[in-house]
Amino acid sequence: MALPWFERNLKFGYTAEMLPYFLERLSGTVIRVEQKVRGINDKMLSEKLNGKWSVKENIGHLAEVDGIGNKRVDEMTAGIPIMSPAVFEPKDYSTWPIEKVIDLLRKSRTENIRKYQTLTEGQLQKSSLHPRLKVQMTPVDLAWFDAEHDDHHLVRINEIISALNS
Repeated sequence: MALPWFERNLKFGYTAEMLPYFLERLSGTVIRVEQKVRGINDKMLSEKLNGKWSVKENIGHLAEVDGIGNKRVDEMTAGIPIMSPAVFEPKDYSTWPIEKVIDLLRKSRTENIRKYQTLTEGQLQKSSLHPRLKVQMTPVDLAWFDAEHDDHHLVRINEIISALNS
Protein backbone atom coordinates (compact mmCIF):
# COMPACT_ATOMS: atom_id res chain seq x y z
CA MET A 1 0.00 0.00 0.00
CA ALA A 2 1.37 3.39 -1.00
CA LEU A 3 1.80 6.30 1.38
CA PRO A 4 -1.40 8.41 1.46
CA TRP A 5 -1.13 11.75 -0.39
CA PHE A 6 -1.78 13.90 2.67
CA GLU A 7 0.96 12.10 4.60
CA ARG A 8 3.67 12.86 2.04
CA ASN A 9 6.63 15.01 3.09
CA LEU A 10 6.97 17.40 0.15
CA LYS A 11 9.91 19.73 -0.49
CA PHE A 12 9.88 22.80 -2.72
CA GLY A 13 12.34 25.35 -4.06
CA TYR A 14 13.03 24.01 -7.55
CA THR A 15 14.83 26.20 -10.09
CA ALA A 16 13.41 27.16 -13.48
CA GLU A 17 15.86 24.77 -15.17
CA MET A 18 13.88 21.87 -13.69
CA LEU A 19 10.60 22.84 -15.38
CA PRO A 20 11.21 20.85 -18.61
CA TYR A 21 11.65 17.68 -16.55
CA PHE A 22 8.43 18.24 -14.66
CA LEU A 23 6.55 19.06 -17.87
CA GLU A 24 7.87 15.82 -19.37
CA ARG A 25 6.38 13.89 -16.45
CA LEU A 26 3.08 15.78 -16.69
CA SER A 27 2.82 15.24 -20.45
CA GLY A 28 3.48 11.50 -20.05
CA THR A 29 0.59 10.93 -17.65
CA VAL A 30 -2.04 10.51 -20.37
CA ILE A 31 0.03 7.84 -22.11
CA ARG A 32 0.63 6.05 -18.83
CA VAL A 33 -3.11 6.11 -18.05
CA GLU A 34 -3.93 4.72 -21.49
CA GLN A 35 -1.50 1.85 -20.97
CA LYS A 36 -2.92 1.02 -17.55
CA VAL A 37 -6.55 0.79 -18.69
CA ARG A 38 -5.98 -0.87 -22.06
CA GLY A 39 -8.02 -4.04 -22.35
CA ILE A 40 -9.94 -3.51 -19.09
CA ASN A 41 -13.71 -3.41 -19.39
CA ASP A 42 -15.54 -0.19 -18.70
CA LYS A 43 -17.57 -1.64 -15.83
CA MET A 44 -14.44 -2.53 -13.88
CA LEU A 45 -13.00 0.94 -14.46
CA SER A 46 -16.18 2.41 -12.92
CA GLU A 47 -16.06 0.19 -9.83
CA LYS A 48 -15.28 1.76 -6.47
CA LEU A 49 -12.94 -0.23 -4.26
CA ASN A 50 -13.65 0.02 -0.51
CA GLY A 51 -15.82 3.10 -1.07
CA LYS A 52 -12.94 5.06 -2.62
CA TRP A 53 -12.66 6.57 -6.09
CA SER A 54 -12.86 4.34 -9.15
CA VAL A 55 -10.18 4.31 -11.86
CA LYS A 56 -12.33 6.70 -13.92
CA GLU A 57 -12.77 9.05 -10.95
CA ASN A 58 -9.00 9.10 -10.36
CA ILE A 59 -8.43 10.02 -14.02
CA GLY A 60 -11.19 12.64 -14.01
CA HIS A 61 -9.77 14.13 -10.82
CA LEU A 62 -6.42 14.67 -12.57
CA ALA A 63 -8.23 16.60 -15.32
CA GLU A 64 -10.02 18.72 -12.72
CA VAL A 65 -6.72 19.43 -10.95
CA ASP A 66 -5.29 20.72 -14.25
CA GLY A 67 -7.94 23.45 -14.20
CA ILE A 68 -6.95 24.34 -10.65
CA GLY A 69 -3.28 24.32 -11.66
CA ASN A 70 -3.94 26.72 -14.53
CA LYS A 71 -5.81 29.06 -12.20
CA ARG A 72 -3.02 28.86 -9.62
CA VAL A 73 -0.34 29.71 -12.19
CA ASP A 74 -2.40 32.75 -13.20
CA GLU A 75 -2.72 33.73 -9.54
CA MET A 76 1.03 33.44 -8.96
CA THR A 77 1.95 35.46 -12.02
CA ALA A 78 -0.65 38.12 -11.08
CA GLY A 79 0.87 38.47 -7.62
CA ILE A 80 -2.11 37.07 -5.72
CA PRO A 81 -0.72 36.14 -2.29
CA ILE A 82 -2.69 32.91 -1.65
CA MET A 83 -3.62 30.33 -4.29
CA SER A 84 -7.14 29.00 -4.71
CA PRO A 85 -7.93 25.79 -2.82
CA ALA A 86 -8.09 22.46 -4.64
CA VAL A 87 -11.14 20.33 -5.48
CA PHE A 88 -11.30 16.97 -3.72
CA GLU A 89 -14.49 15.31 -4.99
CA PRO A 90 -14.52 14.50 -8.69
CA LYS A 91 -17.66 14.46 -10.79
CA ASP A 92 -19.27 11.09 -11.33
CA TYR A 93 -17.35 9.74 -14.30
CA SER A 94 -18.71 6.19 -13.90
CA THR A 95 -21.25 6.59 -16.70
CA TRP A 96 -18.68 8.05 -19.10
CA PRO A 97 -16.86 5.72 -21.49
CA ILE A 98 -13.18 5.49 -20.50
CA GLU A 99 -12.17 7.09 -23.81
CA LYS A 100 -14.16 10.21 -22.91
CA VAL A 101 -12.55 10.44 -19.46
CA ILE A 102 -9.08 10.06 -20.98
CA ASP A 103 -9.93 12.66 -23.64
CA LEU A 104 -10.94 15.08 -20.88
CA LEU A 105 -7.54 14.52 -19.24
CA ARG A 106 -5.72 14.87 -22.57
CA LYS A 107 -7.41 18.23 -23.28
CA SER A 108 -6.90 19.62 -19.79
CA ARG A 109 -3.28 18.45 -19.70
CA THR A 110 -2.53 20.02 -23.09
CA GLU A 111 -3.88 23.36 -21.79
CA ASN A 112 -1.87 22.95 -18.59
CA ILE A 113 1.42 22.27 -20.42
CA ARG A 114 0.81 25.17 -22.82
CA LYS A 115 0.25 27.50 -19.85
CA TYR A 116 3.64 26.56 -18.38
CA GLN A 117 5.37 26.90 -21.76
CA THR A 118 4.22 30.51 -22.14
CA LEU A 119 5.72 31.69 -18.85
CA THR A 120 8.66 34.07 -18.90
CA GLU A 121 11.72 33.69 -16.69
CA GLY A 122 10.34 36.46 -14.46
CA GLN A 123 6.95 34.78 -14.13
CA LEU A 124 8.64 31.50 -13.14
CA GLN A 125 10.17 33.33 -10.15
CA LYS A 126 6.84 34.60 -8.78
CA SER A 127 5.18 32.72 -5.94
CA SER A 128 2.01 32.41 -3.89
CA LEU A 129 1.15 30.61 -0.68
CA HIS A 130 -0.32 27.14 -1.09
CA PRO A 131 -3.52 27.21 1.02
CA ARG A 132 -3.23 23.73 2.56
CA LEU A 133 0.53 23.28 2.79
CA LYS A 134 1.22 26.86 3.95
CA VAL A 135 4.37 27.11 1.81
CA GLN A 136 5.33 29.55 -0.93
CA MET A 137 5.32 27.89 -4.34
CA THR A 138 6.52 29.06 -7.73
CA PRO A 139 5.05 27.75 -10.99
CA VAL A 140 8.03 25.36 -11.16
CA ASP A 141 7.20 24.03 -7.70
CA LEU A 142 3.56 23.65 -8.72
CA ALA A 143 4.56 21.66 -11.82
CA TRP A 144 6.61 19.31 -9.62
CA PHE A 145 3.79 19.08 -7.07
CA ASP A 146 1.28 18.21 -9.80
CA ALA A 147 3.64 15.60 -11.30
CA GLU A 148 3.95 14.01 -7.85
CA HIS A 149 0.17 14.16 -7.53
CA ASP A 150 -0.17 12.41 -10.92
CA ASP A 151 2.15 9.64 -9.76
CA HIS A 152 0.13 9.23 -6.57
CA HIS A 153 -3.04 8.64 -8.60
CA LEU A 154 -1.27 6.38 -11.09
CA VAL A 155 -0.13 4.20 -8.18
CA ARG A 156 -3.69 4.25 -6.84
CA ILE A 157 -4.99 3.15 -10.26
CA ASN A 158 -2.51 0.25 -10.18
CA GLU A 159 -3.77 -0.75 -6.74
CA ILE A 160 -7.42 -0.65 -7.84
CA ILE A 161 -6.81 -2.68 -10.98
CA SER A 162 -4.70 -5.23 -9.12
CA ALA A 163 -7.32 -5.66 -6.38
CA LEU A 164 -10.20 -5.99 -8.83
CA ASN A 165 -8.28 -8.56 -10.87
CA SER A 166 -7.64 -10.70 -7.76
